[in-house]
Amino acid sequence: MRKVFLVTGFNNWGKTTLLSNLFETKTFHKKIPQCYGKHQFLVMPQSNDDLHQDRYEKEFLDRLQKFEKINGKAKYIASAFCPTKEPNNNSIEILHNLFKGDKIEMLLLESKWCGNAKLIIPEITRLYSGERNVTIHSITSKSSVGKLSKVKSIFTGALR
Repeated sequence: MRKVFLVTGFNNWGKTTLLSNLFETKTFHKKIPQCYGKHQFLVMPQSNDDLHQDRYEKEFLDRLQKFEKINGKAKYIASAFCPTKEPNNNSIEILHNLFKGDKIEMLLLESKWCGNAKLIIPEITRLYSGERNVTIHSITSKSSVGKLSKVKSIFTGALR
């Protein structure tokens, strides 16, 4: 079973920047693992909001195939993710198509980077309540430093 961390928010929410800060890199190569602690991660920096469902799934599977050809089975995955419900970008279908059987840690970024928009946490929690393999974590800090600190804490706790 893989451990999947989904940094979750809407378009221009700062998800990719947060992943860059967490892994201390600006570039995520398909074949090169990113390390957090002693763990090697496959990182998908674009979200389904950036690419839409079909392209997100294709890009993820391409990235996974190239990663695993060089590094063996991916045990840890981190991705930017958007809690969309549209028919052509259904986040529940994405979870079923790509991460069925995986342990998913969903990190909800409550506030947009500029602080002028918020996720409705109870609504998103309800959306994923039927997904038994999903654990929801709320990140309430508005500051980038506070968000990164909380993300590190969640990653560290879930990797024990």
